[in-house]
Amino acid sequence: MTEHPQAPEASRAPRPLRSPRRVPTWLAIVALLLAGAVFAQWLRTPGASQRLSSAGSTAPAARSASNSRALDIRVRDSVSGRALDSHLVVIARGAEARVHDLGITTRGGRVAALSEGRYDLIVTAPGYDSLSTRVEIDAAPGLPLTVWLSPSMPSEALDLLALKAAACAQCAVFSGHVYDRSGRAVAGALVRSSQGARTTADGEGYFEFSAQLPRALARDSEALPATVEITVSAKGYRSQRLTGLPLLNDSRHLIVDLEAGAGTTEVIDRSHVQLRARQREDQQRPRSAADTLQAESDGAADQDAAFDPARPASVATAQRLAAQAASVPVPSSIRVGTNCSGRSCTGVSVYGFEDYVGRGLDEEWIPSWDADSLAAGAVAYRSYAAYYVAHPVNSRYDICNSTSCQAFNADSVSATVAAAAATRGVLLTRDGRTAAFSEYSSENNAWDDPSDGLSCVNNDLSCGNGRNGSPRNNWPCLSDEVGRNRGCFGHGRGMSQWGTQRWAANQGRDWRWIANHYFNNNNSPGGMRNAFLANEGGGGPGGGAVVLDGFEIGVGHFASAPTASGSTAGVSTASLAQQDCATRKNGSCSLRVLLKDDPAVATAWAVRLLSGGGTPANNVELVRDGGKVGFWVYTGASGLSASLSIDDSDGTERAVSRAIPSGQWTWLEWSLGDAAHWNAWAGASNGTIDAASVRLDAVWFLREQTSYDVNLYLDDVQILH
Repeated sequence: MTEHPQAPEASRAPRPLRSPRRVPTWLAIVALLLAGAVFAQWLRTPGASQRLSSAGSTAPAARSASNSRALDIRVRDSVSGRALDSHLVVIARGAEARVHDLGITTRGGRVAALSEGRYDLIVTAPGYDSLSTRVEIDAAPGLPLTVWLSPSMPSEALDLLALKAAACAQCAVFSGHVYDRSGRAVAGALVRSSQGARTTADGEGYFEFSAQLPRALARDSEALPATVEITVSAKGYRSQRLTGLPLLNDSRHLIVDLEAGAGTTEVIDRSHVQLRARQREDQQRPRSAADTLQAESDGAADQDAAFDPARPASVATAQRLAAQAASVPVPSSIRVGTNCSGRSCTGVSVYGFEDYVGRGLDEEWIPSWDADSLAAGAVAYRSYAAYYVAHPVNSRYDICNSTSCQAFNADSVSATVAAAAATRGVLLTRDGRTAAFSEYSSENNAWDDPSDGLSCVNNDLSCGNGRNGSPRNNWPCLSDEVGRNRGCFGHGRGMSQWGTQRWAANQGRDWRWIANHYFNNNNSPGGMRNAFLANEGGGGPGGGAVVLDGFEIGVGHFASAPTASGSTAGVSTASLAQQDCATRKNGSCSLRVLLKDDPAVATAWAVRLLSGGGTPANNVELVRDGGKVGFWVYTGASGLSASLSIDDSDGTERAVSRAIPSGQWTWLEWSLGDAAHWNAWAGASNGTIDAASVRLDAVWFLREQTSYDVNLYLDDVQILH
């Protein structure tokens, strides 16, 4: 007989497709509190009611000011794309922190007038996470601004469509919403594919259809995806043809905005960056002269962060980052330049930062690649974006959506959304405080293939075939055999995108190893190859919590069977530990631990579920100072308790056991610095955590002997500082 837990009640959501579970960010909350305080003080000043009337009405907030500029704002659902009614508050920066309450915006957008200056914009809507961003008004013409809010409750629609594609095995599933430029759904829009599929959008503008993948490509892990064209048309609108869309055994959601009118079809090339890299002579991020100068300026600014063995401070920083998990703040939002030529853009979209990573990763990494390749890519993509939030391209936007910065589109693909969620908050740092400039390119092998007819982008081929680097640009040579004999479609700096796929799919390397390989030579730093993982395994805005295993893309460090350790007693070898995506506390998945009694013995159960196979080097170092180690656990059984064991400098310490209530998710934690939480267990252990940094050995589950099978669910094993 098996005791099955009642799964936590699933969140229900309307039709819009899935976005990762989120909570309001600390920055938005602080900004809202500041807005309230400043607003209350402002109302006490003479004439405040008249100013509020002007700011809150449809009239411009500063009609009489000769230096006022229009601010054109629209607010949309980041998942479905539909226009939202929302509330906007603008806080002027500087000595006079005046508040403009722009009230409720209409779904078609709103134009407000503001005097020249810098502002914080706070956007809220019922059922959505709030978002805070920066706006600068100056003499230059303003750019239309679209704010994309993430639903507070997730939808599983994108994942369900991905399962539909997987069940077909050779299918790609496309879905989407069609709108006009005012945000109104275009019901009845005709959607056709080059494979002959036809469907029409419903009353909400939603459509869905399947396409077939070529069988030969599906078996080749290094093949570029085949492509399909999609045409969207409706009476009274210009047709839109999307060319070069990759065919993936996955689900992709599109947001299509049609222009009113008739005549020539608008053609949008959606060919993947990797496909364009192999078709063009200027394969890797073609740049204008101005963009090249900007890139050189970026590189020069980063030289001070290069690892120099002759500089004690540089050596000390690298050693400190290698020895502990750094905690680096992650931006809460990002301003993305849209409709860009190089770095010059004509529009701005603002996204929640993690939403940006999940939606943009598929434009740089191929979503059919191995999950660990995508996860490594998410770390580089996130770090690159966070760097530009701190070093904006210009006052209007932080980063452009072209290959001159980092490719981005509002579409979403299930696999890359999941990779971003699995590494949420993880980025690279060179100083332990800020995000690193994490360069990457298609192929970074420092060798020009004489037979491909294309010139190499790297201006420094001194490393040679099978090596990655550009010493002239302060990126030392790195042995990278998976790139041997591959043409140079990159600049030699940082991560090789195709290399991540070969290391993951062919060599079995996980995303942490891949990121460390390319950015710090697996703890052998040099030059600019000295960036280390921060907020490792998770965390979020502000850091503080480092998720060691969230089980979003597999079993993580817990790949061993419950009976793999000789210390386990009472359960049979039929017991198992596997990823489960039906029951979870956070994210999409958890680790299911099924314990089955060993009928040959009457021993009480003591299950040592090994982390990293019980080898300390396979586990992440945890900093003792202020550290608390814990996890979420769920079970439908009674009488269970849990513990941890930690590899310390003098042996292995085991934590005091804590009871697990049945039928609910429970957070259990132990303080690394509190001797009352630990007992001596193995080796010369003394019941106290002595070392400055230690490693997790195992999670323990304890119970009196029973003949019943027991299910436990483990989620978000983490350390908190």
